[in-house]
Amino acid sequence: MANPSINYDVPPIIRIENVSKVFEDHIVVDNVSLEIYPTEFFSLLGGSGSGKTTLLRMLAGFEMPTNGKIYIDGVDMSHMPPYARPVNMMFQSYALFPHMSVENNIAFGLKQDRLPPQAITQRVAEVLELVQMSEYAKRKPHQLSGGQRQRVALARCLAKRPKVILLDEPLSALDKKLRDKMQFELVDIQEKLGMTFVVVTHDQAEAMTMSSRIAILNKGTLEQVGTPTQIYEFPNNRFTANFIGTTNLFEGTLISNENEQAIIEPLDLNCQFYIDHKVEGEVGQDIWVAVRPEKVEISKVAPADFNPEKPINCMQGRVSQIAYLGGLSTYHVVLPNQTVVKATDFNIERKNDNPTWDDMVYLTWESNNIMVLNS
Repeated sequence: MANPSINYDVPPIIRIENVSKVFEDHIVVDNVSLEIYPTEFFSLLGGSGSGKTTLLRMLAGFEMPTNGKIYIDGVDMSHMPPYARPVNMMFQSYALFPHMSVENNIAFGLKQDRLPPQAITQRVAEVLELVQMSEYAKRKPHQLSGGQRQRVALARCLAKRPKVILLDEPLSALDKKLRDKMQFELVDIQEKLGMTFVVVTHDQAEAMTMSSRIAILNKGTLEQVGTPTQIYEFPNNRFTANFIGTTNLFEGTLISNENEQAIIEPLDLNCQFYIDHKVEGEVGQDIWVAVRPEKVEISKVAPADFNPEKPINCMQGRVSQIAYLGGLSTYHVVLPNQTVVKATDFNIERKNDNPTWDDMVYLTWESNNIMVLNS
């Protein structure tokens, strides 16, 4: 995760107010409001058609909002052209000039701004060193690997020293190992420069790794904004809980809701979810709960306080699938009503008595690991 020491007491560097974008009667971005602060590594995360790239293009000035306003460093940029905005965008395709050397690609924008030749030379050298590409300065883009071209595209953005760097799926063209490496390098560069990065991605792991905060978009609407921990551990609805990571979702009824406890009874399951605090909702209300697979303990032995009449925070089922991934194993457990629950067991010790296919097992979880979702 990117450096979390962001000062949220200062004015935001980007303020998006009730922004919508409509293409031929189709709402692509629907009344989105966001604040992004100086030195944040901020991710716009969502699937295809979520509106994340359109929102980034409106920040860059390549699209104009149908409604709403966009402020950058306190100035209304809603209808400013791209060249008048203190931002620079790194495109998914990198968009390098094939006939130019690396150093000339980086210098191009600086020459357009009519910087003195000596200043251009110095700045190009600085960013080449920053992205570790100094030795490739004379090469053409076709002589570089995908990761090296990505560094050149980033260096070209950095050279103009904008207030905000916009990145559209910057790592999507790289193989997995290089992508994982570049995630940390991007964060290191961003923190060294103290600049604000706004990145569009569909990759949840990428956003969780790099971001100080994440905005989750779904069909043009903003579902939730928060740190990676807040998004993962405290999702505010089913979409976020299901979109980020893996989770077990259960629909139920709130049957008790007092100051120090709440009880939710899931539909068609012989168990109850006990929570050690009051939750938002009224008794009798339909409500959803979720438990992450890594929070679910799996055992062939019943817990000491197991009550077969009405188990509390416990379910019984049969192991139908096992995915062994070395450091951990994921179990698919089929309940009596055919619901499949996932449980992850970390293989810390070498054991021969782990549950296996067709074993009857008990699934348990702590009350503080239950996520209550009202929508």
